[in-house]
Amino acid sequence: MKKNEKKFNNNSGLSSRKIAVEILLEIIESLVPLDDVFNKFIKQGSSLSKMQPEDRSFCRLLVSSTLRNLTEIDYILNKFLKKSLDKSPPKVQMILRIGIVQIVYLQTPDHAATNTSVELGGSKWKSLINAIMRNVLRGRDKINAYQIESPKTPSWLSKRWKRDWGDSFIEIENAHRVLSPPIDLCVKKEAKIWADKLNGICLSDKTIRLNNTSLISELEGFNSGDWWVQDYSSQIPVTLLNIEKGEEVLDLCAAPGGKTAQLISMGANVTSVDGNKRRIARLEENLSRLKFNSKIFHSDVRSYKPKETWSKIILDAPCSSTGTLRRHPDIMHIKNEGDVQSLVKLQSELLLSTWKFLANGGSLIYCTCSLEKEEGENQIFKFINENKDAKIDKIKPEEVIELKELITKEGLLRIFPNHLKEIGGMDGFFIARLKKVS
Repeated sequence: MKKNEKKFNNNSGLSSRKIAVEILLEIIESLVPLDDVFNKFIKQGSSLSKMQPEDRSFCRLLVSSTLRNLTEIDYILNKFLKKSLDKSPPKVQMILRIGIVQIVYLQTPDHAATNTSVELGGSKWKSLINAIMRNVLRGRDKINAYQIESPKTPSWLSKRWKRDWGDSFIEIENAHRVLSPPIDLCVKKEAKIWADKLNGICLSDKTIRLNNTSLISELEGFNSGDWWVQDYSSQIPVTLLNIEKGEEVLDLCAAPGGKTAQLISMGANVTSVDGNKRRIARLEENLSRLKFNSKIFHSDVRSYKPKETWSKIILDAPCSSTGTLRRHPDIMHIKNEGDVQSLVKLQSELLLSTWKFLANGGSLIYCTCSLEKEEGENQIFKFINENKDAKIDKIKPEEVIELKELITKEGLLRIFPNHLKEIGGMDGFFIARLKKVS
């Protein structure tokens, strides 16, 4: 603790907190994803880009931990305030939130969390922040009880999960509260050897899990292109296409390229399509590092007009991403009910367009990293009801041995983030395999 205390009290520690407040304000006020804001701050040459790696990591930890526990933090703060937190200026709210996150969740020394919060308030808010922080510290024996009774997820999401998943929603919420979620890598070969090299564990013959959250680009094997980052859940869809060497496969909404890379590593000839130019650039960059090649097209799937058809297609559709809150806690604060409905409409249009590219007798994998039934099960039921040449090709237990209990009675795969919770969980995911019949 003394070592951390020294780091938290120096000037760079204060700078980390100042930038964390600015990043949080932009995420919450402008509804911009955490990664986009973080990268923007680095590219703009802010103090974040000049920080030592440990200070930058601390800044990221402050931001992600605040977002992950935001509803609980606000509940705790409101217990110590005479007026509701939302009556305070946004900057004051953020300073108080990162103060609480340090004391309650990160075990930062009380004086370091309090003094830096007061300093961040400047002359205008110094006295107010000091009074509130001291009040919290005096009543800290009540905090545990407040945590237990507090909401863990924004109401728009918790209502949905209670409706769709019943009592399981509690385990789903708890799965998102892992302080430092592990990182999964998909390796080209020799998973066991790479697991030993990187001090990880094997989840499959292609997947290793790391609890080391240091800079990915500095790990052995990154520059040589021996592996890429891809959550274990996200690796499952491709395995259900039963790829044979030399097969032609269409990967739609392909960027940033994890599934394209998987397909190529299995020997497929891949056509990759994505409608976002920035994401296409990232796809090309990732494939270049891996020394992989695919035919890449920048096109909206709905306006894509290929001359050929494919017998195997994967559509990883844009979605609300509510299954990825372990790693992207900002999502539950920047998205809402309206976003889900818009995405459901888009997914329906993408499915219909994709179906035209599929040859008779061919297989289509439809998947999303969403926990919302409208983006998964309901989307598929609606599609097969409206398209008589579509049927569900049931996923078999032997195809997903470690996940076989997650196969639904209809033969779909519904992965929850609390699966494998003893080793850090996995992204929530939905996967359906459809067959085109004459």
